[in-house]
Amino acid sequence: MKIRLATSNDQQQMVNVLNKATLGLQAKGIYQWDYPWDINKIVTEIKNNYAYVLLLDEDIVGTFCIKDIDALSELTIDSKSNYLSQIAILPEYQGNNYGSEVTDFACSFAKEGNKTMYLDCWAGNKKLIDFYLNHGFEYLGDFPEEDYFISIFIFN
Repeated sequence: MKIRLATSNDQQQMVNVLNKATLGLQAKGIYQWDYPWDINKIVTEIKNNYAYVLLLDEDIVGTFCIKDIDALSELTIDSKSNYLSQIAILPEYQGNNYGSEVTDFACSFAKEGNKTMYLDCWAGNKKLIDFYLNHGFEYLGDFPEEDYFISIFIFN
């Protein structure tokens, strides 16, 4: 397993991973992400060096983004903060600790940059909330987001 910055050559595979992960979530009644994903959004994230891919051998099985932020929902946060988002693992590879690899990588990335890491998820996703709590994230609360609530977490 390897993690690296995404390149323009990865964009279609990333959209594929995000679309499959989104359909898997929606099948479980979790509608935090819209389907299908807009490839232009992915292209922009790649150009800004926010997008990463998770490789197993040479196949992309996951993707995520890390970007600088200074606000999140209603929270005012330290300007030296990172935001971990769009963590998507192909459904057939879920349950193999790849999510742990992604969160460990992101937290190490933030520590190396002397930054705080934030992330969020749909407030109704109890399994994911427990996952983040078990991986050292602190729960900050639930906040409104359009027509649902998100749970926000911090890793110092």
